[in-house]
Parts: sequence; structure tokens; C-alpha cells
Amino acid sequence: MQLPSHAFDKSLLIVAHPDDEILWFSSIIDRFDEIVICYMDAGHSEELGAARRKSLRDHALRDRITLLDLAQSKSHNMSQWPHPEETEYGLKLTKNADLDRLHIEQARRLQDAVEPYVAAASNVFTHNPWGEYGHEDHVQVHRVVARLAGESAARLWFGNYVSNKSSRLMRRSLEGFPTSYYTMPVNREHARRVASAYVTNGAWTWIDDYQWPARECFVQDCNSHVQPRISAPFPVNYIRVPFDPLMANRPRPSRARRLWRDLRKRVSS
Repeated sequence: MQLPSHAFDKSLLIVAHPDDEILWFSSIIDRFDEIVICYMDAGHSEELGAARRKSLRDHALRDRITLLDLAQSKSHNMSQWPHPEETEYGLKLTKNADLDRLHIEQARRLQDAVEPYVAAASNVFTHNPWGEYGHEDHVQVHRVVARLAGESAARLWFGNYVSNKSSRLMRRSLEGFPTSYYTMPVNREHARRVASAYVTNGAWTWIDDYQWPARECFVQDCNSHVQPRISAPFPVNYIRVPFDPLMANRPRPSRARRLWRDLRKRVSS
């Protein structure tokens, strides 16, 4: 069963970063009235920020895209995966307390920025609660948008991507589903054409030879005026990313131990 036509009445897509819109919503990318991208400049790379701006000038859907251009904290992989600590603002950045404070402030700015867009929409699509493959910014965008949608009459929708890194958070996040999920076919050639603006300008942040799935599934969020049903199925698009849970949970060696290890390497070389 495909998404009903009313799901695209006054429809809005909110994503964290440039290229998220075509990675996670390729099957319905042409259906939105407006696409809001929250963060532009990567906190770790000025070059990527410039490449993203050039890509969006060349974007096939540039007339529908709104850039919020919010400041972005260096949140990626700063939570304790595969068991991240959930907070009101998303996921706690347990690996760096200073970055976590910035991440909290980022959530406040994000809420202020997206609130008028959500209030004006009837249907809002955004990242899923586990951040697709497990990105802290994606989780935060979902939390903020879900809170705002819950305060308005907007229906909230998200998709079915998950990874070996985020699967446990997915199981924690979902207590039930509505009675229906909706399957949409992916036009892979069209997805590649849209993504080509990022690839050409050096702003593509995903797998170089990525192959889009044949279809994507979407579900209406359980908090959006829908009664969940525990037994309802929900197919997933499962992505394997480089992630070792044993290494992720291994404590970082002390500075003295690192210096001693480096010294031993020099002596033995």
C-alpha cells in the first residue's frame, strides 16, 4: 500500500544535512511542497560547507529548498553506541561534555528555527527516532520536530532505514506501530540524478557506490494522533556501516599509556 495522497497536503520535509533528503526520502523527494535543511557548514570542515553550498545551487529541487544554516556541533559518533543515552534533546554526547553542552544549545536553536515551518504544515516528514544509520544530529532533529508536531495538528512521518549501529536504539525507540505502513518504489536513476549535484561538487558524504533500495517504507509516528498496535509489522532497509561494538565500548587508554605505546613503536621500528 502506497502513501495516501493526503500525506502530501501542505507537506514538509525537514532533514539535518544536505544529501539527507535524497538518501532517506528518494522515493518521495518530488512530492514535498518544501524541503528544510537545518545545517550547512560541517563543524569539522570548511571545505565541505563550501561544497554543500555549491551543490545546493545546482540542486534539481533548489526552488523548494530552504536553508536554515544553523551552527552545527561535532556530534557524530560522540554518543555511546550501540547503547546511547537518550535525553530530551536527543542523545547525550557522553564522550565529550563540552560538545554535549553545545548539542543542548543546538537543540534550542533548532526548535526556534523550525517551529514556524512545522506550525504551517499538515504533514511533516523527518528522520526516524534512531537516526537512520545512527547519527546524533538525525536523532535530535527527530526529537525536536516530533515535539513540535505533537503540539500542532501536523501528522509526523518517518522512514525505515536502520543499521547495525542503530538497530538497538530502534528496538528501544518503538513500542508499537500504527496498523499500516506504506511502501513507495524508488526511481534509482532519478535518485542518482538528484544526488549528482553533491557528487560533482565533492559534497557527497555517503558511500561512493551507494545503491538505493528498490523501495522505501514509511509510517506515521505513533504520537501523531494514531493508536499504535504492538503486532504491526514494519519492513526495514538495513545498512551495514563500519562499526565494532566491542571497540566502541572499550575505554580510551590513558595519556601515559598512549605515550608508552608510541615510544615502544619507535624503539621497535
